[in-house]
Amino acid sequence: MISPLIGPGDGHTWPVEIDVRHLRLLDAIASAGSIAKAATALGLSQPALSAQLHRVERALERTVFERDRHGVRPTALGEVLLNHARRVLAAADDLDQAIRRFHRAPADGLLRIGALPTVFAETLSGVVAAATPGRPVELLAVTSRTALFSALLDGTVELAMYVDHPDQEIVPPDGVHVLPVGTEPVFVIVSPEHPVAGRGEVSLAELAGSTWLAVSGGDDEFHEHLTDQCARAGLGTITVQELEPMVLRQTVRRDPRAVALAQTLDSGAGMPGSVVALRGVPLRTRHLLLWRDGSPVDVPAVRSGLVRAITELAAVRHRLPEWAAANPGWLGT
Repeated sequence: MISPLIGPGDGHTWPVEIDVRHLRLLDAIASAGSIAKAATALGLSQPALSAQLHRVERALERTVFERDRHGVRPTALGEVLLNHARRVLAAADDLDQAIRRFHRAPADGLLRIGALPTVFAETLSGVVAAATPGRPVELLAVTSRTALFSALLDGTVELAMYVDHPDQEIVPPDGVHVLPVGTEPVFVIVSPEHPVAGRGEVSLAELAGSTWLAVSGGDDEFHEHLTDQCARAGLGTITVQELEPMVLRQTVRRDPRAVALAQTLDSGAGMPGSVVALRGVPLRTRHLLLWRDGSPVDVPAVRSGLVRAITELAAVRHRLPEWAAANPGWLGT
């Protein structure tokens, strides 16, 4: 992470948060020479990539690329960032390859699968084991689209479970296939003192002026989805505080305007506050299975098993069972 950045001549300090994912994004745009080509290389839609670039530029309070009808080219700041980015990315790639070499060559018959850590992913290993009897299964964490595609294409994993969001849909590379499992509504947990606490359902607009919280290291694509939906609801540009789980729980308890994001199934983390559904389900997550050509996994069987397992979990762990009963058709209902 790069922080802080000192403004020229005025001693002003901007809190800038740029991690390896952002540097990879900037490098891809510079290498491709256009947003459209870079989006294809990264497996993103063009609007999604543009939104992420705008987020980085807002944090920097400077443009990184100049745009014209011929494409994009780095600004003076962009050149500085890219010179450093390429060194950082080379080191990150070396580390990634070292870890992959360590993990490769699994024991005979071992089936490796990957997943973005979610409540739903907890069931994946058991479902895959049932669909591939006689083969031990190992679950690996996958936390970015780049790592996901790389792990599938180089054979590190045979199957993966990941997510995307409206206007942030995954565009898989050649040789990788996608099968949706289902779409999950995203709820919020509000402070016990929040004006909407105790109400079963509210509009996103009623959360204007709230303190938005998320677990640190979360999904960049969901962050863009959230900020886009809040803007559409008239909340303007929101700021999302990314906190460690323990600090997030304390903030929900103490800040009367706190709003944290929540999956539909209770994770057992003991979050204080009141769970509230959002009218019209403006925030939602699509769960996906991805695999490459030649994968030995019966993916349709895994999907059917996952839907059954998630439905069974929802019967005992759904955060808002009355909402689920009144709104059938969502994943887990």
